[in-house]
Amino acid sequence: MVESEPHSILVIGPTTSDKNVDLSTAMYDTVEILHQLGYKTSVIVEDPTSLLSSGKYFDRIVVARVTGEHVLQYVHEYHPDAILPTVGDRNALGIVSSLNGKIGSVKILGSNYMASLATFKRELFIQKLTESQLPVINFVSSDDEKEIYSFIRSIGFPIIARRRYSNRHSSGWTNINNLFELDNFMALEDIEDSRIEIERSIRGFSEYSFTVVRDKFDNSALIGTIEDIEPIGIHHLDSNLISPAISLNDSKLQKMRTASLKLAQAFDIVGVCTVHFAYNHKTNEYFITEFIPRLSEETKFLEYATSYPIATAVVELSLGYHLDKLQLDGGRGFNGASEPFVDHITSRFPQWSAKGQKYLGPSKTSDSSIVVNGFSIEEVFNKGALNDKLNHNVERREQLSKLDDDQLFEKIIHPTNWMLDVLIEALRRKFEMPVLSEITGINMPYLTVLKNLLDISNLIDGDEVSTDNIERLVEMGVKGVGQSELLLDSDDVVTKTVVKSKRSITVSNRNYNNQNFFVTAGIKSDLKLSDKNKIIVRSPIITSKTDIMVRQFVLMQLVQSIAQNGLEAIVIGREPWTAPLSSREKVIEIDDPYMEMKSLDLIPEESIFKVIDFSKHLNEDDQVDNVFQINAKQLKNVEMPGEISLRAMVVTDGNNYLVPSVIYRQESDGHSFEISSYNNFLPVADRSAISKLIEQELEDNNEVNVFNFEFVRSNDHWVVTKSFEGMTDDIIRHELASSVHVIDTLVKLILGNKIEDNKTLEEIFNNQDNRYLLTVDDKRYNLLDFESTKEQLAKLLK
Repeated sequence: MVESEPHSILVIGPTTSDKNVDLSTAMYDTVEILHQLGYKTSVIVEDPTSLLSSGKYFDRIVVARVTGEHVLQYVHEYHPDAILPTVGDRNALGIVSSLNGKIGSVKILGSNYMASLATFKRELFIQKLTESQLPVINFVSSDDEKEIYSFIRSIGFPIIARRRYSNRHSSGWTNINNLFELDNFMALEDIEDSRIEIERSIRGFSEYSFTVVRDKFDNSALIGTIEDIEPIGIHHLDSNLISPAISLNDSKLQKMRTASLKLAQAFDIVGVCTVHFAYNHKTNEYFITEFIPRLSEETKFLEYATSYPIATAVVELSLGYHLDKLQLDGGRGFNGASEPFVDHITSRFPQWSAKGQKYLGPSKTSDSSIVVNGFSIEEVFNKGALNDKLNHNVERREQLSKLDDDQLFEKIIHPTNWMLDVLIEALRRKFEMPVLSEITGINMPYLTVLKNLLDISNLIDGDEVSTDNIERLVEMGVKGVGQSELLLDSDDVVTKTVVKSKRSITVSNRNYNNQNFFVTAGIKSDLKLSDKNKIIVRSPIITSKTDIMVRQFVLMQLVQSIAQNGLEAIVIGREPWTAPLSSREKVIEIDDPYMEMKSLDLIPEESIFKVIDFSKHLNEDDQVDNVFQINAKQLKNVEMPGEISLRAMVVTDGNNYLVPSVIYRQESDGHSFEISSYNNFLPVADRSAISKLIEQELEDNNEVNVFNFEFVRSNDHWVVTKSFEGMTDDIIRHELASSVHVIDTLVKLILGNKIEDNKTLEEIFNNQDNRYLLTVDDKRYNLLDFESTKEQLAKLLK
């Protein structure tokens, strides 16, 4: 590190953790590599649990609303050398764009003022692309009605329009197809300090995104491409995504790749940039619709799809590293200029918690997503969007079969999250594929895939599977789903379910050990295991962003603890999990949507020390001694009013127990207040009373386990109102708030360690924390020292 380089860096974190879990995991990799490289790192973040670590990589954690005002306040008080906004969300770019001229010599790493501002100011974005001779959509932003109507006459209908307010927020795009709809939009109540933005409509174009990395020496590389199966007009995260973009021939791909690299150069991006394109395959017109000069959900998806360590690369490029001379953990070299070449397809399918249909449009409606891998599009469709275990597709088919052709056609015109099922039903009724492609905007390759899957279904339903067509069915992902006894019982080696490695990083990066696998069909398995004893961790299916955060945190801690205790961790999940970079060589990750790994018998039974099940899908035949279930199971739920309550996490070896974390909660004047690590403020009398209640609850337990108890204060007595066996969603708060690492303690107990006999109350409730997390109304957070927390408690108790 030379004198001109930054020594202290302020990282602008994401706003809310539930929405930005992908950025939370990227944050972990970011600060870990900064710590290894010797930089002092601070972070400003609204929710400290989103950091996924107890702060060991940070010199300072500021818990406050992530605003320009608070960033400026930090700069003036602590004088960092640089600010890194690319791990934050869109809000971080807004902050950077507002700081120009206000922070003196403090450097902005990654996205500069111009790039940040252009993500908000459409005029600047258009101007910069036009200067660089890059394709961009016609656009106007004005509060002059004459100018707006004149512009529309020049481009014609259809158009899209929105109101942009002075605070950078907007009303969202509205589709306008004729003069009548335009007059209605213009007649809406006007708001001061707002402008109307008009663009030519590209609804129905195909959408692609290209992610590139670039260093400050103008070296660039394409990391990956993503294609939306649904066309523009449906929100990007409500569409089924495929990587790499398989509908592009080489000339189209190279055209957009060149434009992506040119845009990164035009805005002087140092780090990562994702560029979105609209492409019309009939006219070969294409436009750049937006760019994202930071880490995002897409970069995290591509990091899994390609194994390229994007978060780590972005940090080092921002610090001035050459693209071909990056470092991984431990100082190993990594050639970031080598563009990944994948031998498989990775897909992201949106998920909705409700079974019913949701109409799709410009606004996001999905709750979460599932990521799957395969060697063909048919395979990933079978595993994801058409997986009956996840999406109730058989039930959908029954409902759609009852519609007449006109009713079905209505669902084709107005797309819902059942679109793929609707199209299969339309193909079943001999609707013509070119007509369906014209109406839906879905490219022909995907309709061909659906036709192939329909043909397979007809073969199986008609009991026509034979040795002549069995290999074709296997290639399309039918093996292992259970649709055909011939497939399951066949001795043909091609039909065997195997585990394949995700081969992604090119030849020059072979020293980068990639241990990501997925279950598919083929001739032989790629899974190679060491001689170490193993702990298998079954990862859960994801249902919400909160679940993802809990899963990420628990798996990270489990893998680290298993490795530290000398065992090998194998994580097997219904969908993939991307470990932090420092853990990727310590863990084997296997994507297993149909839960076939146990039947494959690829892991020697004698090498499995324990199975830790975190999947919520424990089978009856798995109720054996070596399966340890850590997913929460409620044991007691008693409704009892009380202003003051405690939540305690208890770890037991079956004989003795520890209470490393207690959370205090009080309801007062319509507000709620929670304080972590309340162990250090818990009076002796309360410790004694709670300890006796815990002993009563654990009276029949004689095994290693984790319990969560809720206590309510009623008539000057503590009462147990709720109890859970296993880990609840509170685990992140308990673990981060506790100086005794709950998950590591649990792993040690599973390995046979014991808790000492005759521990005092002080030792049982031991917690050496010196910072305490105050949460107000379950959404506002603050980190306090001991005296400030004591003062806050005194106010509450009054």
